[in-house]
Amino acid sequence: MSKPDTPAATPADQPRRLRLVSDSDQPTASPETPGTGTGPVLPPDPETERQALAQIANARAELPARDEAMFETFLGDLVRQVQPTSEADPTNILASLLAGTGVYLGARPHLRVGDDRHPLLVWPMVIGRTGIGRKGAGWSAAKRLLLAADAGFVASNIHSGLTSGEGLTQAFADEDEGDGTEPGKGKPRPRALLPTGDRRLLAFEPEWASVMARMRREGNTLSATLRAAWEGGNLSTLGVNARIVRDAHVGILTHITPGEFTAKLSSSDMAGGTYNRFLPVFVAQTQFLPAGTGADPALIERLAVDLRARLDQGATLGQLGFSDEAAYLWRRLYVEFGGFSTEDGPIEQFLSRAAPNCLRVAGIHAALDGTATIQPPHLVAAAAFIRYAVDSARAVFRKADPVLAQLAAFIREAGPQGRTRTEITSDFFQGNAKKPRIDALLERLVADQTIARTQRRPEGRKGGRATDIVIAHEHYELTNNAPDQDKP
Repeated sequence: MSKPDTPAATPADQPRRLRLVSDSDQPTASPETPGTGTGPVLPPDPETERQALAQIANARAELPARDEAMFETFLGDLVRQVQPTSEADPTNILASLLAGTGVYLGARPHLRVGDDRHPLLVWPMVIGRTGIGRKGAGWSAAKRLLLAADAGFVASNIHSGLTSGEGLTQAFADEDEGDGTEPGKGKPRPRALLPTGDRRLLAFEPEWASVMARMRREGNTLSATLRAAWEGGNLSTLGVNARIVRDAHVGILTHITPGEFTAKLSSSDMAGGTYNRFLPVFVAQTQFLPAGTGADPALIERLAVDLRARLDQGATLGQLGFSDEAAYLWRRLYVEFGGFSTEDGPIEQFLSRAAPNCLRVAGIHAALDGTATIQPPHLVAAAAFIRYAVDSARAVFRKADPVLAQLAAFIREAGPQGRTRTEITSDFFQGNAKKPRIDALLERLVADQTIARTQRRPEGRKGGRATDIVIAHEHYELTNNAPDQDKP
């Protein structure tokens, strides 16, 4: 099963369309054709097409170069067949499919790296600007394939709403499992989120910035639980209602904007090691389909039949290994991806698990080909995807204004007390920044919901004039004191 069993596309499956940015990012154009998912034939509108081309080209100019070798696998073939009728970046669709299929395969197929057992779990962090990033379009294309392959899995095993470590472990509670309280006392027993005995969960979080804010709250155990979840196996929380979840198989797919990510990510977040489990994927819209209707349902059904068969066969595999040629190639990739250290800068910290992530991606490709032996093409495709993740991290971090992230950290360190304008001007900028520059930075942080404006009343006495302050958004939400403080 090294090649997909999908029949060759008929002429009707090969839409002629207005493609404003091709796979090589070179603009080409052709008219849309009815019945292909790209929409009806439209009369020429040169000005609209010119504007759309400019918008897309501008958005894609900040993305790293893409090696098409990442699509030389079964999943890559799926992407190439559905991408012509989607505005999503094909790398986005591929990342979403990797996250979904890795969870579907379950815990049985795995890799050994030294004494560590690695499940085939990949956690993409899709980074794209609001609107032009088309992050949701990539998930929609992938989800449509997964839904056609197994509607029950999509309905029962894909959920959103990560809040805490306790909440994550509670998701694995079975219908017949109590919550630690005596009958008739305490909270009512929650409804089981997953099918009984099924330990597969894909957490899809389209607003990851909100989850980041929750994880920073004092006492929140989500970060620690996620680090354990990436390793696979047992999850535990030792609180009032202690819980141990055995054989958990948790995948995560997140969406976030570049501004939210760089503004909300603190040095402590990086040092904690949670984010080096994720693979950043910087994406943007690829084409302009204002009247698009998506891929032909018949095409989706054909692709889904093959996908389901491969998923079922791959789920029966056990430990994966290398062919001789792949083992030789892996030695080189191990050196290439093993040089990132958590003791270096933020980019290196973010990528310090690039090597095991490369193996996991290659393992998914091998499993979907029905083999327990990783071959060179699986590694080549995986390495191309990991290199894109490496370059995505570099592009996002280097494009960000470093002062913006530092200012956000300065305000966050003040906790619920926030920072006054005087503190920002004198303590942070040392009097070396002009008012327009400070105003612009604060406005960006407010717009990204990194900080909030409020007031601090004088302590120990009634009356008196309140002081305008800015406060980290998570503290603003936690204390919920803004309405009172805003009173004159």
